[in-house]
Amino acid sequence: MSNVLLLDIGGTNIRYAYANKNSSEIFDSNKENLDTLKGFDNLLNNLLENGSIKSMVVSVAGPMINGSISMTNRDFKINADDLKKEHNLDNCFLLNDWESIGYSLSSTKPEDISFIKKGKPFNKNSLFIGPGTGLGGALVIDNDFVLPTEIGNTTMLTERFLKNFSIKDDSSYVILEDVLSGTAISSIYKTISGKDISAEEVVKLFEVDDPIAIQVIDGFTITLAEAISDLALIFISGNGIYLAGGLIRSLSKIINTDLFIKSFISNKKLVHKSMLNDMPIGVVNREHTCLHGNLNFFNLRNNKLS
Repeated sequence: MSNVLLLDIGGTNIRYAYANKNSSEIFDSNKENLDTLKGFDNLLNNLLENGSIKSMVVSVAGPMINGSISMTNRDFKINADDLKKEHNLDNCFLLNDWESIGYSLSSTKPEDISFIKKGKPFNKNSLFIGPGTGLGGALVIDNDFVLPTEIGNTTMLTERFLKNFSIKDDSSYVILEDVLSGTAISSIYKTISGKDISAEEVVKLFEVDDPIAIQVIDGFTITLAEAISDLALIFISGNGIYLAGGLIRSLSKIINTDLFIKSFISNKKLVHKSMLNDMPIGVVNREHTCLHGNLNFFNLRNNKLS
C-alpha cells in the first residue's frame, strides 16, 4: 500500500502520483484537466482512496501566503491546515510549484541533465528557472532549503529585453514573463507578424527557417541568457543553473547555444565573467519534477521529525 499522495496543481493540468515513505520512487502517475478543480474535494477523496492514505504533499502554481496558495490563473485557493482537517490526514504539506521543483534536485541523476555549458561549481547555491505558461524560479541552498520566487512578475528588466526582439511599443509588455515565457513567444510573434499562433507553432516555423520565427526564437534565446546571467549574480548560484519544464526541453534542441553562452557572459566585468564561466548550466530532462520534489520534501521533513 502507498503511504503518500503527491499532487501537483499546475497552470494547465493536475498531476498526481503515489509513493512510499523514505522511497525515491513514484508510481501510478496520472493527470487530470485543470477543470476538475471544480470538484476538487471529490477528486481528492478518490485519490486518497477514501481515507486509507494519511499523508499528502501538494504543489500549486502560485505564491504561498500564511499557509495558503491562491492560483495565479484560476479562482482557486488551497490551505494545508484546512485539507488536513477535512480529510483527516496525519500530514499535509503545501508547496509553491517552483519550491517543489527546487526540492527535486537532490534526486535528479546526472544522466537526467543535458548541460548547455559545463562549469566548476564553487558553492552550494543552485538556481532553478523555467519559462512555461508563465516564468518561475527558485533558489536551492545545499539541497536542504528552497526559496521560491515570483521572478516572472517583476518589472525591472522587461523594457530592456524588448530590444532583443526589436519591439519599440512596450505597452503590452509589463512584467518579465511577458517577454520570457511560452505565452511571450506567441504574443511577440503576433506583435511582429500580426498572426496569432501558439509557441509550439512558432518553434515549428523556426525549424523551417521562417524569418520572423528566427527573430523571435533568437531574441528569446538572448533574453533567457541575459535574465539568468543577472539572476545568477543576484543569488551567486555557484552550484549551477538548471532550466526546467516542457517548453525549455523543446527549445534546448533548437536554440543557438553559442548565442546563448555569449549572451550569458556579455556586458559583465572580468571578475563577474569569471564567476559566470564557472557556473554550469543544464536542462533538466526528467519529467514530473514537481511530483519528485514533493516526495523529496516529504522525506526530508519526515526524517527531521523522526
